[in-house]
Amino acid sequence: MTLRNYLYNVLEAKETPEGVTYSISLNRESPIYQAHFPGMPVTPGVCIIQMVEEMLADHTGKVLQIATVKNAKFLTMLEPGEEIVKVHLSNIRIEGESIKAHSTITDCSSTIIYAKISVVCNEQ
Repeated sequence: MTLRNYLYNVLEAKETPEGVTYSISLNRESPIYQAHFPGMPVTPGVCIIQMVEEMLADHTGKVLQIATVKNAKFLTMLEPGEEIVKVHLSNIRIEGESIKAHSTITDCSSTIIYAKISVVCNEQ
C-alpha cells in the first residue's frame, strides 16, 4: 500500500542544487491518524520513512523498496494540519541497483525539523 493520496498529497516537487524538495500536505482524515492517536493525531515514524521511500521512487522514476534505514532521528512530532510540510531529499546516489539518500522533513519555512532519515533502497 502506498501512502501517497492516502496519508499525504504532493503539492509540488522542485529540483534543488542538493537534490529535490517535495511540498506535501498531510490528510488529517486518513484512518492512520484516527488510530494514531485519537484526539491527538501524530504521524507514525514508519509512515514518515515510507513517505521518504515513495518520494525517492517518484524522483528517480524507479520502483523501490527500502533495504536499510541507516539513520532515523525523529526530532519533533509531525502532526497533520493546514501547514505545508517539506521533504528535502539530498545526497542521492545510485550505486548499482541501490539508491542512497538523505532526507530532512521540515515545516514550510524549514525552521522546524521533524525528522532526519538516511535510507538505502533497492530497485525492484
